[in-house]
Amino acid sequence: MAGTKGFNWRALVGFELCWFALVYFQQQAVLPVLAYLFYGVWQVDKAGRIAVLLILLAGLGIDTLLLRLNVIQFSGDALLPLWFVLLWAVFALAAVEFMSKVLTKPWLAAILGASGGPLSYWGGAALSGGALQFPLQLYSAVVLIVVWALIAIALGQSRRWYGKAV
Repeated sequence: MAGTKGFNWRALVGFELCWFALVYFQQQAVLPVLAYLFYGVWQVDKAGRIAVLLILLAGLGIDTLLLRLNVIQFSGDALLPLWFVLLWAVFALAAVEFMSKVLTKPWLAAILGASGGPLSYWGGAALSGGALQFPLQLYSAVVLIVVWALIAIALGQSRRWYGKAV
């Protein structure tokens, strides 16, 4: 379902809709997002599915560490809530389906990751009704900028292992 020049518009629109639904409705969006996630994973081959799983696990590990380091926190939860885990799952799918194609140049990946990642967290916090919080604002901002620059570079460079999958 790729559009002009092979860009996967379904993946972009699907990811954005899932992101919004999860941060705004949280637990209420779980079933529709799971349905989209299963459909999206079905669209990629075995190497793509493995990449989605590895990105998901790495992302959950990173955010668990960020939670432990007080970069992020969730109201009433010591662990990552289910809606946030699903957010990582749809991000992993989007990374495999289209994001990694854009992040092939490390300098561009760093800029896009350092800006897009933290802005996504801050936007999500604003829409989450206080579910996602930043205990130490400046510390959180600096750490998220560095972490997401590195994540984006890794996503772009790791594409060589699963690039033919999508």
